[in-house]
Order: sequence, then C-alpha cells, then structure tokens
Amino acid sequence: MNLFVAALIGALLATAAAAPSPAPGDRQIRIGIGFEGPISNGSAADIERMVDDQLGVHTVPIVPPGPPVASAKRFVAGDSDDRLDGTIVFSLPPDSFKTERDAHEVKFTGTYQITTLNLSTMAEDRHQFTFSDSEQVASGITALVALPAQALSERATGRRLLSSSGYQASQSVQARVEGKLLAATRLYLASSPLREVGPLNPRETAEHLLDNGEGEAAMAVFRSIGINDPRVNEMIAAARQKMAQSQATAMFGRALGAAASGNAKDANTLLASYEKEPAADHAKAASLARALGSATAGPSADSSVRLVRAAVPGLDSAAFATMLKQLFDEQTGAEPQEVSLAMGGVEIVDKAADAGVKTRLDSYAIALGKAAELMSVKCGCAAQAQLRAASPGALLMRARFEPSFNRPQVGLP
Repeated sequence: MNLFVAALIGALLATAAAAPSPAPGDRQIRIGIGFEGPISNGSAADIERMVDDQLGVHTVPIVPPGPPVASAKRFVAGDSDDRLDGTIVFSLPPDSFKTERDAHEVKFTGTYQITTLNLSTMAEDRHQFTFSDSEQVASGITALVALPAQALSERATGRRLLSSSGYQASQSVQARVEGKLLAATRLYLASSPLREVGPLNPRETAEHLLDNGEGEAAMAVFRSIGINDPRVNEMIAAARQKMAQSQATAMFGRALGAAASGNAKDANTLLASYEKEPAADHAKAASLARALGSATAGPSADSSVRLVRAAVPGLDSAAFATMLKQLFDEQTGAEPQEVSLAMGGVEIVDKAADAGVKTRLDSYAIALGKAAELMSVKCGCAAQAQLRAASPGALLMRARFEPSFNRPQVGLP
C-alpha cells in the first residue's frame, strides 16, 4: 500500500469511529446502492459493507435507472415494495480512464464518481475523485539482483517488491487503485448528504418534481399516494395549475435563450408560441417583444441583453434549464440531452459534443461561457459551467464567470 492510501485510510479511521449511529427504535432508512462500470465484485461488496457500517442504513441493490426523475418514478411512484428513501451510485466510467503499458512501466489514470439522491427533497449530490498510479517493470540485472529480497518479501508478507512482467505490474496497479477507490469511498461517506436522509415523504417528492418542471412524474407520485385522499385531490388540482404555469415559463425561457444567443428571429417565433399559452404573462411578453425590436434596429442596441439578464433571476429551475438548452441549440446546432443545476454550477450533457467540439469549438465555447455568465446572474455569485459528452463521461470543456468579469473564462480541462 503506498503512502497516499496509508495516510488517507489512517486519517479516516478516526472519523468513521466517531460517526453517529441511528437511534434505537428509529425506522431503518432504505438506500438503493448501484454500480456502473468495471468495479470488481470484491470492491463492490466492500463498498456495500462500508455504506451499511458508516451510515447505519439498510442497503438494497439496484440497477441505476438514470436521471433523478427516473429514480422518482421507479422508487417513489412505482411498486410499494420498491420504495426507497435515497440512492447512491458508484461509477467508474469506461471512457474516463486509461491504462498505458510498455516494456518498462504500466500507468493508470481514471475518474471515480459517487452520486447520491434524497428521494424526498430530490436533492442530488455528485463528487468525483481522479486517480493515477504506475508500476515499474524490472528486467535484466535489476530483476536478478532483486530475487533474494523478492522471495523473502513474498514469504513474509505475501506481496512482491518488484514486478518482473507487464502482467504483474498491471495486477499491482489494479490492487492499489482499488485501495484508493475504497479510501475515497470512506472519505465521501464520512460527510455524505445521505446522513441527512429521512423516511420517504412522497408529497414532498411531488412538490419538488413540480418545482423542477417534471409534471408527469409529479402526477405519477400523487397517484401512488392514493386519489381517494381529499388532500391529494387538492394537491393534484394545484399541481395541474402549476404545470400549466411551468409549461408557459419554460416556453418563455426558450425565447430568452434565443435572445441571449442573438437570434431575434427565433426569439420572436418562440415568443409568439409563449403568448398562446393559457398561463402566459402578457406584460413580460410585451417587454421582450419591445426589446427584440430594439435589438434589430441596430448593432449597438443592447436592450434585449439587459432584459434577458433582468429576467433570469426570476426563472424557476426548469425554465432556466430550458433557456440554456435553447441557447446551446442556437449556438451549436444541437440541443443538450441534460442540463443539471447546482448552486453556482451548471453541467451540460450533450452526446454530440465529443464530435462537435472538433469542428465547432468556438460555438461550444461561446455557449458554455454564456451558460456560466447566466448562472452567475441567476445566483448573484461566482459560477462555473461544465460540458460533458455523456453522463458521467469525460469532461470536455469548462467555463467560469464572476460578477466582476467583463467576459467568461473558457478553457479545456
């Protein structure tokens, strides 16, 4: 075990020992635990035991269903036997790690991602660890000189001092990487948001789904509670009204996204569609229409930019995400599959981006920079935006913006 693993595990043992255990008589929290990527069965079993021991929960093996809304449909609105309070998924994306071998050395680099979801609050947390390791391959006179010490080491400890072949070096690297993976898991669990997960509250789940613009999933959760409950019927009526409002706001977000990209023609078309929505705010529509008319009057006019920045803080999460999708569509010609928001952060997942950045790098850079700037406007804080080709794929590009900046900073990872 190298110094990194020894130091990290040593520092974490005290933290784990001090972790609080659940109070007697409390209902044990059910956490779905899933794995993605080539994580060995032995490491998966060790991780499951670690989750049980550190969090004091009952773990249930799951096949990760995908984004948070899919988890809500499966583990909240689905069969009652499948109800969970939260999920945790451990991922080792194949496209994020690389092994290099030659006659003298084996090298490994990779990314390990842990994602948790509180199924009552729909709060998602993601954390990534990046690993690297290498092993020299001894040959010739070096291997011969090491033979006596090698034999003594294997008899005493069961470990080899030196690798005399590429296969042995690969095995040594794999063993150390698995040790780092387990140490990183223990480090994350010491302060994991899953410690705050309580018994599932489907009504709270549905309300958060509505806030995120996921009306269909929210209605499925409401139906799972039982439509014979008068309170649920009242909530369903309110939900339908909120869904209409969310649909209208999302359309307005699309119009703002086109305006932010400088495409007044598309912005006007989307604005006309917004005005046909029953829940449309016609005063807001008129303001945007005037701003777009001013923007087309001359290159120096910036009233649409000012209006976009003024409207962004009032958008809900779903409308803001829709705005960014439209912005990317206008700039790159491809709408992202997923836009994930966090305080001061945006993650854009676009399956076409891996190939797209090779031919339209400037377009992606402009779009990502504007996403970071708009996120900064929304939160009133320093913000960053990340572009990935597939979740949780390799990072392609990142951007950041602070209120004091004149323009976003964009670069490759």
